[in-house]
Amino acid sequence: MDFSRLNSLKFDLGSANATLPSLPSTLLDALIPGYGIFSQVVFRLLGFDIGLLVSGCLVVIGLAKGGQYLYHRVYAIFASYFMSSVQIEDEDQLFRQVVEWIAEQNMTRVSRDLMAVTKWVSAYEDSDEEQNAKDEDVLDESGIFNYEKWASNIPPRYEPNFGSDRFWHAGRMFAFSRTKKEKPKSIWNSSDTQFLVIQCVGRSTEPIKELLNHIKRWTLTKEHKMTSVYRPAPKEERRDCAWDRQSCRPSRPMSTVSLDQEQKAKIVMDINEYLHPASARWYAARGIPYRRGYLFHGPPGTGKTSLSFALAGIFGLDIYCISLMEIGLTESDLNKLFTTLPRRCIVLLEDIDSAGLRRTDDDTSDASSDATPSEDGVKVESLPKLPGAAPPVIKSLISLSGLLNTIDGAASHEGRVLIMTTNHPDKLDPALIRPGRVDLQVIFTLATRAQSRDIFMRMYSTTSSSPQTQIPATKPPRPTTPNPQQPALSSTREDDEFLALLAREPELDVVERVELGGMAEEFAQALPEGRFSPAEIQGFLLTRKKEPRRALGEVGAWRDGVLGDRGRGRGKRGV
Repeated sequence: MDFSRLNSLKFDLGSANATLPSLPSTLLDALIPGYGIFSQVVFRLLGFDIGLLVSGCLVVIGLAKGGQYLYHRVYAIFASYFMSSVQIEDEDQLFRQVVEWIAEQNMTRVSRDLMAVTKWVSAYEDSDEEQNAKDEDVLDESGIFNYEKWASNIPPRYEPNFGSDRFWHAGRMFAFSRTKKEKPKSIWNSSDTQFLVIQCVGRSTEPIKELLNHIKRWTLTKEHKMTSVYRPAPKEERRDCAWDRQSCRPSRPMSTVSLDQEQKAKIVMDINEYLHPASARWYAARGIPYRRGYLFHGPPGTGKTSLSFALAGIFGLDIYCISLMEIGLTESDLNKLFTTLPRRCIVLLEDIDSAGLRRTDDDTSDASSDATPSEDGVKVESLPKLPGAAPPVIKSLISLSGLLNTIDGAASHEGRVLIMTTNHPDKLDPALIRPGRVDLQVIFTLATRAQSRDIFMRMYSTTSSSPQTQIPATKPPRPTTPNPQQPALSSTREDDEFLALLAREPELDVVERVELGGMAEEFAQALPEGRFSPAEIQGFLLTRKKEPRRALGEVGAWRDGVLGDRGRGRGKRGV
């Protein structure tokens, strides 16, 4: 291009492009500094008025924005008169179920706007990618399991992002939107609230209800034989007294609970009769509160909590665990938590004897100088700080009368199964365990010979679990080859010796079921009745989980060692 022509240019800013339509140029010159000079240069060099192009672009953008605004206005009017919608908040369990279902649909595979979420699954929730991963993909160069390498094989889950989208189900189109609303900053809860809105064409919400029922059934089939565990939300998020889902674990089979078969059958039949829909009508016709309470008491490690999880698995119930010593948990919070329970569930109050419940006649003493509240809101009795003195007694913010009103008051929740566990039933107030509040007491004892035999059989039986749940044989670590490019380390010899020890894998000891029965009987005879808890016996066998003959040969020395430590006051509970 010949730039010498620029010398002949004469700029007349007062009459820029006077022969052209002046209105767009005048507006652009007022909005964009220097536009007049630039448009004159382009016009005299190229013979083209850039104002026309800019004006055309502005017209197109204006039409597009106007059309977009008109579309949203028309769609809003159409949705308000000819569409139905259902809104779901993130605090509801249905929110998570709907998001997981939509994440599995084709919409998330073709959408161009997604949200990637890391799959933080529990140790029991293996995904298909984890099951299909090869064993060598999770071992490092030395043949040792590497969690980071194993977790890298799990791809993220893709969910719909904030905004609107559409999907088809059962021949009907649904509109789906995910929005977020900011909460006012407060000391209680500053997290944002998310909403899901599902819409469909028509003045009836029945299609959306059918869709939600389908999603709930899909969730049931997806999480079959799984038990969800809930606990109260953290203190800083307890303004709404909501429940947090802590985990989702496989339902525990009743056969794994070390308890007398007749006792287990009695409990199952009692709860089964209580949960039947006809029982609610029977209770109402006779004016009896529709509640059922159980007290599991016995030494630690005898299976009280295990039985609670097994019962939840049998009846397909979720477990809601509450600790009365929860930091900052007041009687008002406890009442609100009970009112938000689902229609059918299991409420587990563990170690009710250690909750430090206050009686109403103790309030005056608690208000005196003998009791001082801690920073967490839990009262601690001030005791003389003498050498060898007992630790301070911690009392809950919940009184005995407050707990009784929550579980047995006029406005208490009905339809739930209340299970209280304790190691010391003699420490409980008689008012707490009277008939009507505790309908059935179950005594858990230390292991009998029959229970010891069953634990041994269950540990080493090859038919007690599916092939997918069998413990894989451990591969010996692969010897490392020296790298000539790396300098030799002073600990190379020690590392080789350590890997050599790891390579000495114990041989897998497979025993036929007939022989295993005789070994289980001999194992049970070696342990005295009523001296060891099922948890202690199981802990001993777990360190020898693939060597039944070794466990049988070493049980005598283990028994004498544990009993000897107890006699010396050491109370050893390990292996």
